[in-house]
Amino acid sequence: MADTKYDYVIVGGGSAGCVMASRLSERPSNRVLLVEAGTDFLPDNLPDQLQDGFAGVAYNDKRFIWNNLRVTVPPRPGNAPDTRPDKLYQQGRVMGGGSSINGMMANRGSPHDYADWVERGAAGWGWDDVLPFFKKM
Repeated sequence: MADTKYDYVIVGGGSAGCVMASRLSERPSNRVLLVEAGTDFLPDNLPDQLQDGFAGVAYNDKRFIWNNLRVTVPPRPGNAPDTRPDKLYQQGRVMGGGSSINGMMANRGSPHDYADWVERGAAGWGWDDVLPFFKKM
């Protein structure tokens, strides 16, 4: 494997990384490598915590998350700096990423979330831009 060459290397086996790897692999000539730091459980060995419909079970299990990640929110353009303390920001460290620790559900943001992204400079990432891709999945 050390000498194998890939056309695409995707870091992170969360919802987006898995979809991207799947889509790129639709073309047989593409050599795609998906790298995930967490465990990829086989269906017969999937821990009960990841199968539980209540998201809190896996969400707080240190085996499936990046421990002690924190986030601060930058101010909106023209606003004073945010002085609130940083917050715990749970992120999945398992194949399937956040969807695996959120009760096996993927949630799309609200239109307001995407408007904030555009306001902060992410042109082309507004709600009307991304909605067709959500529908395609």
